[in-house]
Amino acid sequence: MLLLASQAYAQSLDSASSSCRTQPALCVRVAGEETIVPQAAQRAAELGTSAGVIAAVLNEAHRQAIEQKLTECANMAREQVLREHMQGRSPTPAECHEKKNFGGRVRTRAMFLGEEMHKVALACAELELSALRPGGFSREPRYRYNTDTRQRELISPEKEEALLEEGCYSELRGTIKPDIVIHAGNPLLPLAVYDFKFPCVSSDRVPWCRYTQGPHATRSQDEVYFEALGVEPKPILPWIGVTP
Repeated sequence: MLLLASQAYAQSLDSASSSCRTQPALCVRVAGEETIVPQAAQRAAELGTSAGVIAAVLNEAHRQAIEQKLTECANMAREQVLREHMQGRSPTPAECHEKKNFGGRVRTRAMFLGEEMHKVALACAELELSALRPGGFSREPRYRYNTDTRQRELISPEKEEALLEEGCYSELRGTIKPDIVIHAGNPLLPLAVYDFKFPCVSSDRVPWCRYTQGPHATRSQDEVYFEALGVEPKPILPWIGVTP
C-alpha cells in the first residue's frame, strides 16, 4: 500500500512538472527545492487541504498507528528519565522549580527533565517511524517561513549546524523546528505535525509556549506552526497521547 502510494505521489509530481513546463504562469517554485509545483497545489498544501493522492498516503488508520507509536515513545521517555534521575517517582512542584546545575547547565529541574525526555522520545520516534513510514517523516526539521510570499524553506541539518558553529544565530531567527513532521516524501508539504510535551508535574494538558521575542513575539507556538506549515500541530503527552 505504501509503495503504491509513493508511486502515485511520484507520478503526481511528474504530472505537475509537465504542466509547469507547458503553462509556467500557473506555477511557483517551492522555496529551497528544485521541484516546481502548481500554484493551486502549493496553496492547498499551505492551507492543509489534501489532494486525493495525499489522502491515500495518510489515511485515518495510518494516522492512528503513527499517533499510537508516538504516544508509546512519550510514555517510555518519561519512565526512563524519571527512573534515571528521580528513582522512578514524579518530582514535586518544588523540585520542578528548583534551579541549579543540571546536566552541566544552570536551569530548573523541569527544563532538564523535559530536555532529557525529548531526547529519548525523539530517538524512539525515529526508530518506530522508520519502520512504520520510511521516507515519510522528518525528525526536528527546521523551516524558515516568509509571511509575505507564504513560502516555506527547509534548512538542512548541515546548514543549521554550520550556522551555529559560526555563531550566525541571527540567520536562524524566526525559524521553527517542530519535533515530528509527517509528509509524503517532501518535508515542504507536511501532512501532520506533532510536538512532544513533558509537563514536570503530571497534567492532562500543557499550554503551547508563547514567543517572548523575535518576529513571532506574543504569538503562541501552535499558531505560528499552523501559519507556516498549513496543518494544525498536535501535542503528545505521556499517558494522555494526542490532545486537541
